[in-house]
Amino acid sequence: MTRPPFRMLHSQVIYKNPWIQVEHHELEVRASGRRFPYTYLSSRPSVMVVAVTLEGRIVLVRQYRYPRREFAYELPGGGTRGNTPRQAAREELEQETGYRAARWRKAGEFVVYCGLSDEICHVFVATGLRSGKQRLEDTEHLSVHEVSRRRLKAMIRGGEFRDGMGLAALRVAAEKLDLELG
Repeated sequence: MTRPPFRMLHSQVIYKNPWIQVEHHELEVRASGRRFPYTYLSSRPSVMVVAVTLEGRIVLVRQYRYPRREFAYELPGGGTRGNTPRQAAREELEQETGYRAARWRKAGEFVVYCGLSDEICHVFVATGLRSGKQRLEDTEHLSVHEVSRRRLKAMIRGGEFRDGMGLAALRVAAEKLDLELG
């Protein structure tokens, strides 16, 4: 493995809450000795679930997202909160949608935003769904929607589904979805 081009001289957590922390680092370019600041979000891993109903429909949630001041269609998901990614995926699916899945397959993972965050998102495909009761947190205001794969593609083309993590998760899960849905 190649040696990193930067050397960390100093690091400091400048903000922290239960979900993220903002880290400020002072780096040095090894080749030139030039110093520069680098600030990024540090976060525990997250999960996204591509849940497929017995009828072959994909489960979406539509929830209010404060930073954009709008409702957004997304895949069920969230932070791992110290759980394994698979356990977190099970909990997020049930909490947000009420569904429980009989079968879980890990589709892969991706880096959420290479230049701004160290977060890794684990993607799962969940099938054999059984409905149940949502257990929303008081900060979650969402509704559950089941859409065909064709409808989801139209939503993406039309800008109705534009969550970046959801788009990445669908791409990571595409091969396994092809096997499930044909």
